[in-house]
Amino acid sequence: MRVLIAVLVLIFSLQSWTKADDISDFEIEGMSIGDSLLDFYSEREINNFYNYDHLPSDMKFRIADDQRTTGSYDSLQFFYKPKDQKFKIYSISGAVFCNSKNECNKIFEEIKSDMAKSLGGKNFKKNSYRHSDDKSGKSFATYYYLAVDGGHIKIEYMDWSEKVEFSDNVNVAINSIESIKWMQSNYGTK
Repeated sequence: MRVLIAVLVLIFSLQSWTKADDISDFEIEGMSIGDSLLDFYSEREINNFYNYDHLPSDMKFRIADDQRTTGSYDSLQFFYKPKDQKFKIYSISGAVFCNSKNECNKIFEEIKSDMAKSLGGKNFKKNSYRHSDDKSGKSFATYYYLAVDGGHIKIEYMDWSEKVEFSDNVNVAINSIESIKWMQSNYGTK
């Protein structure tokens, strides 16, 4: 039942995407690329998000998670520049945690299928990679992505191995070109 509810909520939240041409036209929980996090959270809340300062990178962006969400997703993740007092969003994603690989695969494929229909039948490209957070090399991400003006939309199934303490999940992401280039240069991801 949880799968059905998650998929339905995600699908209905994507219905406004049919006329979207630019990355800033897409929303997750009402938030878009270029919006200020301050329109949705207090500065104190933003500073208290789980934060990935331990990751090796040039720290051009702060990666922060809001795991207290009450909307369609179990967790939201944002990229913003650490010294930006407006907390402008460069990337936003929402994750749904799964109880099994079958549940994740079902959610992943249904979201992709319904999103492609919502976007007028546009074709998503598919790819996969080993996740660098798992030193055993046994965690895989499979994703669909679609390039749009100013960035891309990505639907990803994260299949974590038993070697790490992360939960398998499906996430939907909206990424600006700047955040994509930064992820590729620091982590080799798309």
